[in-house]
Amino acid sequence: MGRLAERTAVRLAIFALIATALVWTLLPSAAWLNEFRDAQVLTLHERAAVDSVRRFGELPLWDPWYCGGIYGLGEPQSRFASPPFLLSLLFGVERAELLIVFLFTVLGMEGTYRWIRLRVNDSTAALRIAPIFALSGHFAVAYFRGWTNFFGFALVPFILYGITLAARGRTAGIVVGAIAFAVMVGFGGTFAAPLVAVAAAIEAARAVSEQPPNRRLRAIVMLSALASFMLAVAAVRLLPLAETLSAQPRIMAGTPGHPPKKLLWFLVKSLATKDGDVEDPGSFYVGAAFLALVALGGSDRKSIRPLVIVVMFLWLAAGYARKPALFALLRELPVFSALRYPERFLWLAILYACEPAANALAKLPRLGDGKRWRVGANVVLTIAVVATVGAQLQTFASIGNARELGVVAVDRLKEFRQARGNRWLAAHYDGLGAGSLSCWETHPVTMSPKLRGDLAAEEYVADPAVGKAKRVSWSPNQIVVHASMASAGRLLVNQNWHPGWRSSVGDVVSDEGLLAVDLPTGERDVTLSFRPRSALAGGAVTLAALASLVLLGMSARRGRVPFRRGAVVRSAALVLAPWAVLGVFVARWTEPRYPPAPMKNANGSPALVAAPAPDATKSGAQFEVPIVVDASKLTGPDSLSNITLDVYFRRTGALPRTTGVFVHVVRRDGQEPIPEKSDKEEKPKDFFNADHQVVGGSFYLSDAPLGYVVHDAFGLHIGKAARGAYDVWLGFGHVSGRRGRAKVIEPGRSDVNDNRVRIGSFVVR
Repeated sequence: MGRLAERTAVRLAIFALIATALVWTLLPSAAWLNEFRDAQVLTLHERAAVDSVRRFGELPLWDPWYCGGIYGLGEPQSRFASPPFLLSLLFGVERAELLIVFLFTVLGMEGTYRWIRLRVNDSTAALRIAPIFALSGHFAVAYFRGWTNFFGFALVPFILYGITLAARGRTAGIVVGAIAFAVMVGFGGTFAAPLVAVAAAIEAARAVSEQPPNRRLRAIVMLSALASFMLAVAAVRLLPLAETLSAQPRIMAGTPGHPPKKLLWFLVKSLATKDGDVEDPGSFYVGAAFLALVALGGSDRKSIRPLVIVVMFLWLAAGYARKPALFALLRELPVFSALRYPERFLWLAILYACEPAANALAKLPRLGDGKRWRVGANVVLTIAVVATVGAQLQTFASIGNARELGVVAVDRLKEFRQARGNRWLAAHYDGLGAGSLSCWETHPVTMSPKLRGDLAAEEYVADPAVGKAKRVSWSPNQIVVHASMASAGRLLVNQNWHPGWRSSVGDVVSDEGLLAVDLPTGERDVTLSFRPRSALAGGAVTLAALASLVLLGMSARRGRVPFRRGAVVRSAALVLAPWAVLGVFVARWTEPRYPPAPMKNANGSPALVAAPAPDATKSGAQFEVPIVVDASKLTGPDSLSNITLDVYFRRTGALPRTTGVFVHVVRRDGQEPIPEKSDKEEKPKDFFNADHQVVGGSFYLSDAPLGYVVHDAFGLHIGKAARGAYDVWLGFGHVSGRRGRAKVIEPGRSDVNDNRVRIGSFVVR
């Protein structure tokens, strides 16, 4: 064994010991189910995948156990399209969880070490600082909430490592970066992907700028090849995700933000639980000692660039609390419009802060004279790091032991059927062989209104007078039904329709979103199979990309650098080969398109109407942005202190995606003062806010079709309102508020105040 291999083995052993300490106190509860609400759904996704493989011998493509049937490979939070799924298959979902945490913790430390070593010469400094990122507080939060897929974020250092290597002309960078990204995305890191895209763009720009001018073109070409392989290797996951989210877009609105003090508390406060969940302070814990190291490392010129990047990520983490809001600008880009939690950029700030912290560990002992100073400084700095790591380990253990745990009852003797379900206990339904129709996904799953949890049979003929149906066999991806049809009729299956379903007889159709087959007359077995084009095409592209990576790596081992003179055509062919495979699939495989998501309000009423309701109050107000308010209606307050608002308006021109609705409920001036309350009582409120960017949780204002009246129906709870008369004001403008509200250019029949029109009034008695 060479010296380098020995050092690597020792380093990995140290990281393995740290990871073992991380999970040690949690081993006694390894076989138990996390009962947290998010963990219920995420565990169910993984259980469905394991059952598909173990019990039915099928690829985990369709998940019938949740929401009436969903495309498992296309679910943003499913994590089985990644190598750690083998651990779930071998040991079971619950037992495998700690093994997965152990694995990703080691990878996170190793990736951070390798990435830091690219720019910090002192290997001991990199070794000491490497655990900080992989043990940071949000990984503990993820474990508490059952967000096991978030541990894939530990691979971000390897992605950045691959980017820098590729910019330096190393083929290994393309291989490492592409594989790390594909594993992360396949492991359910889809919501982390936009954050990684920002970090990747910054790291790429940094790596290119570090190259001599005569090598920058080569660096850009290598990085372009890396980007292509990242997408191609992850295609088996990305194509199904693109299909799902294009048909059922994940819409996020609001203007979240955090002041500097809160960001500091995220990083240095002790993480604790309250009311069954973790609190915000400490949720990215790295400790004050680490921040001090980062500040000390700032004296080194090498730390200027990473510190600038850290400041940028802190700016993003502040969200809308800082003006101008960099987070708001980022959300204007289509790929980033679904970003919800700006504080998650603290993860990237912590990662980049590891570099100046490592510089501090490397440089400070050399600033003084004599061996005593060097030894003393190293001891003090190492103690500070060890204390920080120890506090992180203790945080993870205490938070992990605070989880509410349970046991899943298993009854595999029952045939699959849909049940009414319970989204707070979703993981238990799989153990009973039942599907939960109570759905709580991260995107608006299009569930058929015809789904039922009380049917005598899950497969039945729509009109019993024309035929009968009986289940022959059932598995997640294939259902065989014996149908006896006296005349042509429709076979219904109590699951959601998807364009990937195929039938051996008849035509697969959507019956109000329900899976159905139009059958001819006769008696036969009908086989329904789930074979989605996006999964088959994505798998083929991924295999082609992996084959191309192998060939590229073999050439590099023989000293043939990619894109060198004489090898440009061969290298370009390897990069483009996966996309040629995708082109063949697109050209030769047709599949019905998913119907557009219904535009409706949360109360089920249509969000697009021909005209306002007859009893709505006419307005006619026009704004500087192309919006006309036709009418409005206010109902309440009711006995539960709720008011209901129905606003009718039209889009008359193009709107930016970032246009929002401002709804302010304000107590009128000139009334009796609000009485003061004691310290134990909350003072009554005189202002309420119902601002929103999305109509009924269904679509952005900019997506409202021209020529239709938008019916925006929503409610507001005013239980803590002070007594008196209130007015409800409506305005429009940029969601960040940094551009101000749009001016009212024509008030119509409405009163105007501060670029808002009054749409209703009420009295609290």
